[in-house]
Amino acid sequence: MKEPMLRQRPARAPTPDAEQWLEALPAPVLGIDSGERIRFVNAAAAELLAGVGRGLLGRRLDEIFGPDAPLVGLARRALAGGAGVAEADVALIGPGFAVGRATVAAGPVNDDNFVALVLTRAPRARQSPNTAPNSAARTLAHEVRNPLAGIRAAAQLIGRSTDDETSALAKLICDEVDRVRRLTDRIDPVGSLEPPRFERFNVHEALDRVRKLVGSSAPDVMIRERYDPSLPHVRGDLDQLIQAFLNIAKNAAEAVAGQADGEVAFITSYRPGVRFRSAASGAARAQLEVQIIDNGAGIHPDVVDRLFEPFATTKSGGMGLGLTVSADIISRHDGRIEVDSAPGATAFKIFLPIDSEDAP
Repeated sequence: MKEPMLRQRPARAPTPDAEQWLEALPAPVLGIDSGERIRFVNAAAAELLAGVGRGLLGRRLDEIFGPDAPLVGLARRALAGGAGVAEADVALIGPGFAVGRATVAAGPVNDDNFVALVLTRAPRARQSPNTAPNSAARTLAHEVRNPLAGIRAAAQLIGRSTDDETSALAKLICDEVDRVRRLTDRIDPVGSLEPPRFERFNVHEALDRVRKLVGSSAPDVMIRERYDPSLPHVRGDLDQLIQAFLNIAKNAAEAVAGQADGEVAFITSYRPGVRFRSAASGAARAQLEVQIIDNGAGIHPDVVDRLFEPFATTKSGGMGLGLTVSADIISRHDGRIEVDSAPGATAFKIFLPIDSEDAP
């Protein structure tokens, strides 16, 4: 339930001593006044929230994260009670961006109705094996596994064809069956997917697989690539990143389905001047950027503000889980997703830290 706006005397920014102390913290810190406007942003918070649009200072918290966001409710409780409050596993999601989850502590600074929000990245919440979500996850994994063997066997038979194109398509089916099987095998019986199994690879390996899958399922959609050939490597889980990109790319292809000039573009670039501090206690790291862009009608206004929330969809028969899964996977890789959408151009921008061996 949305909590009422507070009517309190104006708050001043923290004293120079307090501001210096907050700035020195390695964790992202936002300071808000009694009107819920941001009056202080330390360097770590500026890096973490670099993709939320125009500057943070002076903007209301609910304007950035949404009026019903858990972060906003937490800040209001701290302002109303004049004491520290904290909450674990808070989604740091707003209109057009998702930067993972964090433990958020909110507490007063000085005696001027000024509250500081300290964001520390939290381990993924785990549930007991007997909870309903886990039971559902295990059931789903089991039901997915059942038809995989049959699909693979059929693809192998098709692959015996002497036609090169048919054989290549059959091999793609087998490779995808194996990847889905690996993902279902790795569902954690205590919570969800295991942490990523990190290896060093070029992100184009993942995008090439996604391009083939989208191209085979949406043959009428033009797929364009503009890759940076000198792109540094990432260290991540190839299977999981394929899934994250695939969920976004499938949405893009669906957005232009039936459109005469429907097009999806995959673009990569190295962003040496862009550094994000994804982990609260970590150093800012150089990034590479993957963009998946479509020229469809744009994201429906009913879901744009909660794009990464579970079950946010306007598609008939859609579950609204694809982008939630993608955001979770990217977060596990210390990355971030940003979205810009307008009629004729919707761009999902995924930032991933480059492998330390390639860092400048």
